Amino acid sequence: MFNLLKSINTKITKVVNLSLVVMLSLMTVFIFAQVIYRYILQLPLSWSEELSRYLFTGITLFGAVVLYRSNGHINMSLLKDMIKNKRVQAAIDTLAQIFTLIFLVFIIYYGFPMTFRILNFNVVSPSMPWFKIGYVYFMLPAAAVLSVFAVLETLISIILSFGKKGAK
Repeated sequence: MFNLLKSINTKITKVVNLSLVVMLSLMTVFIFAQVIYRYILQLPLSWSEELSRYLFTGITLFGAVVLYRSNGHINMSLLKDMIKNKRVQAAIDTLAQIFTLIFLVFIIYYGFPMTFRILNFNVVSPSMPWFKIGYVYFMLPAAAVLSVFAVLETLISIILSFGKKGAK
């Protein structure tokens, strides 16, 4: 079961990493084009800044998924590091992962209905009438779903390593 979760997370991480590269590349191209059009051609683009902002939002949210997997988020480890007992440290790590999981489930539970309501309102971007704002809102619960897989992997890994240390 754990190996299946790890392989799913590996595939998710590869897809998300590729998506991040594409989003960052597009954002760079759009911002560069905006600079060229605004300052050289004197014809500013109305959509490039807004679309770049949406891409930046996606980079932030989906980048968090990758950070969950690599345990790269900033954390307050001062208390945990002061405790010498490895079992207590593992318990603190487990508790932190459980709280993170609860928070992500909360985002998913309330995020998807809100996203679908916004999509049903047919609110579009001011400078891009073909782009529904609901798609931007969709990124938050979608990233939360992917993050749940990474947090579950970390949580199970902590529990399994705790069991191995306890057996010794």
